[in-house]
Amino acid sequence: MRLHPVPIATAALLLLSCNREQDSYIVIHSDVNCDVPRVFQLRVTITNDGVVDQKLLPETPSAELGFPSSITLVVGGSHSGSVDLVVEALDNNYHLIGQGNVGGILDPGGRIDLTVQLAATAITGPTPGVQLSQGVDGGGQALDGGASVSSIAPGGSGVSFAQVAVCQRSTCAVRTDASLWCWGENKYGELRSSSETSFSLTPLAVSGTGWATVACGQTDACGIRTDGTLSCWGNNGSGQLAGGTTGADHQQVDVPDGPWQSIAPGSFQTCGIKTDATLWCWGDNSNGQLGTGNVEAKTAPTQVTGTGWSQVSTNYYHTCALKQDGTLWCWGLNANMQLADPTVSSFRMLPGQLNGTDYWTQVVTGEYHTCAIRQDKSLWCWGGNTAGQLGNASVPLLAQGVQGGTSDRVQVTGAGAGTWNSIAAGGVHTCGIMSDQSLWCWGDNTYGQLGIGSEVAASTPVAVGAPGQTWASVAAGLLNTCALATDGSLWCWGSNSDGQLGLGSNDGRQVPTRVVQ
Repeated sequence: MRLHPVPIATAALLLLSCNREQDSYIVIHSDVNCDVPRVFQLRVTITNDGVVDQKLLPETPSAELGFPSSITLVVGGSHSGSVDLVVEALDNNYHLIGQGNVGGILDPGGRIDLTVQLAATAITGPTPGVQLSQGVDGGGQALDGGASVSSIAPGGSGVSFAQVAVCQRSTCAVRTDASLWCWGENKYGELRSSSETSFSLTPLAVSGTGWATVACGQTDACGIRTDGTLSCWGNNGSGQLAGGTTGADHQQVDVPDGPWQSIAPGSFQTCGIKTDATLWCWGDNSNGQLGTGNVEAKTAPTQVTGTGWSQVSTNYYHTCALKQDGTLWCWGLNANMQLADPTVSSFRMLPGQLNGTDYWTQVVTGEYHTCAIRQDKSLWCWGGNTAGQLGNASVPLLAQGVQGGTSDRVQVTGAGAGTWNSIAAGGVHTCGIMSDQSLWCWGDNTYGQLGIGSEVAASTPVAVGAPGQTWASVAAGLLNTCALATDGSLWCWGSNSDGQLGLGSNDGRQVPTRVVQ
């Protein structure tokens, strides 16, 4: 470990303007404690009156930062008001080794000097955020004889993300240019890469173009192209890739007989809806989760009874789907009452409709629970509640077990109660985006998958991100979560054992951290 003299001043200048004659300056002076090892990069998260931006200085580390030094950023747009900064020190492997916080008030056309103490830290992530500006202009001038960065473009490629899917230890996302990217574990070929590499810490481009959407199973994934064709890849141990056989990892199968409208891989099974509103499932069927009336596995798409299907979700051992008339149907394992039917003691092999006249607009399935949004945008959950994943503190936490769960539909309450746009169910945690585009998570938090800055479980919704931060969509996996901000930037948190967060390292995060582009 290298010892630095104290204090050591490094200045990072952030220039916020839309008129060069009225530039506003923030000069960050950093005192680095002696217990901070060699620093190769600074990560600065800027919150300006609830709007958040995050920059890497320099964007690509090439050498140890010298102290004292200075880096100039020029951010388009004129901003003023309260400013809060999180300054983080990273080593040459992108590991977080130091952090400090500081705040102040920025006046238009003025300059403030802020001093932050960078102390060694063991926390696992930075303050979450979304994009503050449209880009970073060049032309910055160095201070105090330090280094100058003339241009740093947020996200590198400049192409936004449009949709994200989270597998067990890998992640895939579609960008707005219809390109597909995957990262994390590749043990089973989850990255759809011909390479036999075991994992990737940053997004890898998937061959081909024209991708419309992607969805993740446990160790497999499927994507639909803009022409409605369907392709699946990864683990095929139960025939979940629809290739007519089982076994052989690293498979890539083009599923026939489209066009396909939507796809939902589960643990070891997959279900999809064609554009004619018919529903098809294949793969493992040990608990009737294919809805075919028996428990026989299928290696090719097999039609589920009924017509007019509009959305399907399948996770570990149960499946739920919506019809165009707003009715909700579930089948498969019911050991934790995830089918919302107390008359089913073990499992159901055919779709069964939930009682009542409610009109439902979205349904998601977790490992032991199910959640759905009604037409009035209220959110309801049922099934296992081992870690508070039902989102209602008044429901007792039930010990995980064969009979643990409630068949009653429980309305999500607490701080996050309100109207909901969308939801996502992970293993034993749940996340949702409300009508104001705020993000909330609850349930198990053993690996920081709730994104709330701790590893403490929550039995009611807890807000994720800075006040005023807005989100477009969220995807939850077994032990991690990713969400797409309304500006097209992508953020992930939770377990990162195989690089599934896409951060360039395998360090876990307890709060949203921006994916490397």
